[in-house]
Amino acid sequence: MTEQIRRILVWSGRLRLAHWALAVATLVLLATGWLIGNAPTQAEAAIEIHYLAASLLIFALALRLYLGLFGQGAERLAHLLPRGAELAALRASLVFYLSLGRAAAPNWFAHNPLWKPLYLVLFLALSLAVLTGWLMPETPLVGGLYLPAVHRWLAHLIGLLTAAHLFSVILQDVKGRSGDISAMFSGYRLFYVPPATAASSSARI
Repeated sequence: MTEQIRRILVWSGRLRLAHWALAVATLVLLATGWLIGNAPTQAEAAIEIHYLAASLLIFALALRLYLGLFGQGAERLAHLLPRGAELAALRASLVFYLSLGRAAAPNWFAHNPLWKPLYLVLFLALSLAVLTGWLMPETPLVGGLYLPAVHRWLAHLIGLLTAAHLFSVILQDVKGRSGDISAMFSGYRLFYVPPATAASSSARI
C-alpha cells in the first residue's frame, strides 16, 4: 500500500488577504525607503508611494490583529506561541535550513515552529515602524531616541526577516512536499500519510 496525499485547508481567505497585503506593503516600503535615502532624484515620487504603502500596511496589521484576537485556528496569535511538544520540530527545521534542504524537512500543520516567534518579532517591528514613521516628521526626538534612526534600524531588521522568510519558504517549497507557496494562494497544504496510518484511518471509518 502506498502513502496517501491529503489536501487540507489550512489558511483561510481572510488570513491570506492579510498575508499578501503585509507582503506587498512591506516590499514596497523597503524599496521606496531605500530610494528616499539613496536616490535624491526619485525621493519625491518615492515618498508618495511610501505613504500609500504605509496605509496598506496599517490595514494589513489591523486585519491580522483582529484575526489574531478573534479568528479561528491558525488565524489566532496564540497559535504563534511555540509549544513544548514542538521543540523537536523546531530543531529539525533549523537543521533543514542550515543544511540547505539536505536534511529531512519536519512536518507541521500550519506555521513552521521555528518561525512562530520570528513572526511575532516581525509583526512587532512592523508596528513600531508604523509608529515611528508617523511620529518622526513632527516629533523626531522622543525620550532621547532619534526616531529617524530607530525607523531606519527597524527597516533593516524587517528587511533581514523578510529575506530570511523568502529564503525559507522557497527552500521548503523546493525540498519539501507540502506546497507552501501555492498554499498561500489556495489555502490548501499537502499532507502525506504513511501507509500504516492511512490504513488505520480507513479501518476506523
